[in-house]
Amino acid sequence: MTTAVYDTNAGEFISSWLTADMSREYSIFENLVKPGAKILDGGCGSGRDTLYFLQKGYDVSAFDPSEEMIKYASDFTGIKIKNLKWEDLDEKEKYDAVWASATLYHVARIDMPAVFARISNALKSKGILFASFRDRPDDFKEVETGRVLTSFDKDTFSHFLSSINLFDIIELEERIDSRKGKEDEKWLFAFLRKKL
Repeated sequence: MTTAVYDTNAGEFISSWLTADMSREYSIFENLVKPGAKILDGGCGSGRDTLYFLQKGYDVSAFDPSEEMIKYASDFTGIKIKNLKWEDLDEKEKYDAVWASATLYHVARIDMPAVFARISNALKSKGILFASFRDRPDDFKEVETGRVLTSFDKDTFSHFLSSINLFDIIELEERIDSRKGKEDEKWLFAFLRKKL
């Protein structure tokens, strides 16, 4: 369902997300990773963040499950974007950091522990994970698209992380959406470190 929504509405999603101000998140993330670090941009969408990290000299790989987003992101970034879902990520200690901006909320809550385990496996020792979710205590269904989005607030996300015991919290931040016309939406930004 979600992939079909993105394939059908790729242009709309791309134009919306390209306007998001991620400068604060980029700054925090870059202070946590070394220059030239190997970064995985999962669910890369338009490739906005992939391109940013490439231009900063990082070794970036990216994936997305939507064929239309992959076409755009490949052209936009100049690199090959893999066709992959979080549930199929299967790499061992390959990345210094994983960037998951507005993408993990497409993973069903029941599958979230397994996906976080896959991310942990893909990260090197003490690897960094950035993840963002809609800032709500419960999941919700978008009326326009029918998508069910897994959501967390600070309390529910902290509880989730305690239950899986894979990551330490570096910083959790709640912010208002920076995109024009989306000011009524709140986001939870999480900066995490893989446990030893």
